[in-house]
Amino acid sequence: MKLMKRYVLTLALTSLLSWGFGLTENNSAGAISPLDSTQLSQTLQSQSSNLPRAIADKILRDASKRSGVPKRELQITQVIPKTFANPCLFNFGEVCTREYNPIEGWEVVVRVRQYSWTYHVDKSGKQIVLDPKVSALQILPKAIAYTILNDASNRSGVATADLKITQATPKTFGNSCEFNFGEICIQLFDPIEGWEVIVKVKGQFWTYHANKSGSQIVLDPKVTATKKS
Repeated sequence: MKLMKRYVLTLALTSLLSWGFGLTENNSAGAISPLDSTQLSQTLQSQSSNLPRAIADKILRDASKRSGVPKRELQITQVIPKTFANPCLFNFGEVCTREYNPIEGWEVVVRVRQYSWTYHVDKSGKQIVLDPKVSALQILPKAIAYTILNDASNRSGVATADLKITQATPKTFGNSCEFNFGEICIQLFDPIEGWEVIVKVKGQFWTYHANKSGSQIVLDPKVTATKKS
């Protein structure tokens, strides 16, 4: 009888010990999951870092130059390794041939103020293309926009907060005559890179020409002085 009791007690202790080890193992497994999460994060960061720093820097410099936003305020939010089937697709062509002439590279998304700009870049970093759907309004440098709005405000008496740029088109003016809204201009080709900018002033639309640096800004002379309030 005593032997039987000892046997039962031994079985009970063994069961308890086994349950305890199982509990310890389960707790250990639960403790591992945060490590797994960290490892996953590190893996994702490692995949993103496949984009060479020099290429990332080149993309950010391009975005800064186009937008007028300092490079330090821009952020790459997404990097996707990609094989573009042909140069047409690489250059964001909407209707492309089925030619297979692959370009290895990345699709890179950059945060520019409240916008997301998509770039395609090849593996060498020699070809960097911005999605043409990025509107000119997003690209017009802030300093130029401010100068134009300030000028329109001074001429109209309307506060800059009540003015709105409705359109900004990158433009190459054939010469200074065209830049200055000349109706009859000489055929001389002396190009000026810049912008045609439309500002809504109350119920009217004023057209400005601005050169690329913003050092020259000209209002269409058809906008008469009587438009001042």
